[in-house]
Amino acid sequence: MKKNEKFDGILLSLPEELRNEIIETDGFLKSLRPLKFKRTIDKFGNKITYVASDFGVSYAFRVVPGEYSHELNWYIVYNGKPETWHRKADYMEETLDEISKSNPQLAQRVFNSLIECNNCHGERCLAKTLYTFKGRKKLTCHGRVVLRICRDDFNDARDFFLYLNEYAERKAERGDPPPDKIILVNTKRSL
Repeated sequence: MKKNEKFDGILLSLPEELRNEIIETDGFLKSLRPLKFKRTIDKFGNKITYVASDFGVSYAFRVVPGEYSHELNWYIVYNGKPETWHRKADYMEETLDEISKSNPQLAQRVFNSLIECNNCHGERCLAKTLYTFKGRKKLTCHGRVVLRICRDDFNDARDFFLYLNEYAERKAERGDPPPDKIILVNTKRSL
């Protein structure tokens, strides 16, 4: 089965409102430059994921009936031994700061939706990521933002990626280097 056929098949099985949000988001994400999102579907058809690998960010829809969800996160590359695990230097704090200049409510909603680390992998977990926004600190599970299945949260996700894309565009126009590779064992993972 071709990629688009699998995608279309998944969409047909979804409630109309969710299907329409995914279709709108699919076109939107794939149009962003320099982020360059690529769509993948897991082998069971339970998850549609968009990855902007040059920036280490992903956005996923879980499309299992009764378990619908969507989230964005700054992903981690788990190849090899733990001392080689890495991620791209993410732009979460910078993007939230940019958003807060024109839409402080959106920036606050995204920050509030960051999932806090609950030590599910213990104290030495390499996925812990500390973020600061407007004087508040949050120790998160690798920058994971979980959103509700509602029009407002789909709009928030698209708006977040629009701001992130604009931030990345400005950095590219200035000739700034791409995001650094960060070796996780060397990061601060506590408040």
